[in-house]
Amino acid sequence: MSDDTEMVRRGIGILTATLNWEPDDPAATQMFKESLKALVRVDESVSVSFAGGNPEQAAVLREVLPQVVARVIEALAPDYTRLLLGMAAGFKTVADSYRRDVPDANIEGLLQNAALHLAEE
Repeated sequence: MSDDTEMVRRGIGILTATLNWEPDDPAATQMFKESLKALVRVDESVSVSFAGGNPEQAAVLREVLPQVVARVIEALAPDYTRLLLGMAAGFKTVADSYRRDVPDANIEGLLQNAALHLAEE
């Protein structure tokens, strides 16, 4: 499974979990935020290559840049988490409204079909 497919699968999982999330419950919201943080990956195997230049400078950059990339990812994680939380809250509002308007709505089934379709690709 490609990284792109894995992230889409995780997104469908988040939407499924969102259906039972109660935004007014602080403990549930905190748990939801924590689960979103787990999506941010800091890959320890960041590699850097350089052409030309001073070999000593390249060696220093090879050592320092992976740490800089990891720090940038960690710095962006809170914004990324808030963005996903906002998207999930919006999805839940739409899903709840749909459930009110269409009593036989099977949103979980729609998401399951999306996941199955993804697995077939």
